[in-house]
Formats: sequence, structure tokens, C-alpha cells
Amino acid sequence: MKSQEQINKIEAVVLYILQHFKEGLDYIKLFKIMYFAQREYLATYGLTIAEDTFKARQLGPVPSLTYKVVKMAENGDESTDLKGFTSSIRVDENQNVYATAAPNMDYIADMEKEELDKTISKYGNVDSKRLSEMSHDNAYKAVCERMKDDPQKDVLTLIDIARAGGATDAMVNHIRQVQIIKESMEC
Repeated sequence: MKSQEQINKIEAVVLYILQHFKEGLDYIKLFKIMYFAQREYLATYGLTIAEDTFKARQLGPVPSLTYKVVKMAENGDESTDLKGFTSSIRVDENQNVYATAAPNMDYIADMEKEELDKTISKYGNVDSKRLSEMSHDNAYKAVCERMKDDPQKDVLTLIDIARAGGATDAMVNHIRQVQIIKESMEC
């Protein structure tokens, strides 16, 4: 489970993206903008914008917590842990997502905002079907291969995502070391 801090950060990122699309944004486009921003940020800085776990699904990588919140908002479900997040978005009958609150910009660093702005500018006018096709990159394909052996291996790792974004070997090694340290501290 994500910490409240991680949930708040993911919520801020989702709301930041949605505020750029007053007419709403369909699930696919929201998820792909999140993925492409994360991929580029990882490849460039070795850091995540938000700690949402991307899973391989038919239409490409999907941020799992964001997906859960969007589905809960769509169905009118509530969760104590996610209530603030689910109430900050609205989903219409066409599966378009709208922000009903402003993002808490204290959770988004200037560099992250720049990457999100760049990604929104680059992909904001691309249709969802095309974005889905574009997201079937090497990271996605690697996970699909792993899933043939074990369907539970559906998570795109940070290293897979960074490599798909063109990360250098040095950056991949940096990400690996950070992950090793992080994992050892959680034991």
C-alpha cells in the first residue's frame, strides 16, 4: 500500500495534468501522459515524478493506483485512504476524467512541473489510440514477455521504463543502486 504522502503526490500530478484539459481527458490519455512523463523523467534524472506502479494492460502501461481511484470515482465507491483523491476528480459516462479540485503544488517540484508541461505539450493533441500504440515500447514488451511465464509479473520496473526512455547505462546503474538501498531499508 502507498503511504499518504505518496497518494497525495500522485493526486497532485493527476490534478495538474487534468487542469490542462478543461474539457476532460479520457482514461487512456491521462494514463499515457503520466507514463510518458515518468519515462522521460526517469531516463533524464533517475527519479520518479510520482510513485505510482505501472502495470501492463492491453492498451499499454496503466498507473495502478490512479486507475483504482478513477474507477472508484466512476462507480461512486469510497475508501477511507483514498477519499480525498476520489473526491478531487469526476468521471463522466464517456469515461472522461475532470479535476474538481486544484493540485497541491507543494507536492510537485519545479523540474517535475517542467517535465509534465513538456509531456502535455508533446502528447496533449495526440489521440488516445495513437498514444496507446506509442506506449507499447520496450518496457511494455519486456513485461508482456515475462507475463507469458507468470501472469503476476505484470509490473513495469523503473529500470525497464528508464531504458525505454533512452536512459544511459550510468543512469540505469544509478536507478538500480537507489532501488537496492530503498529495498534494504524496507526490510
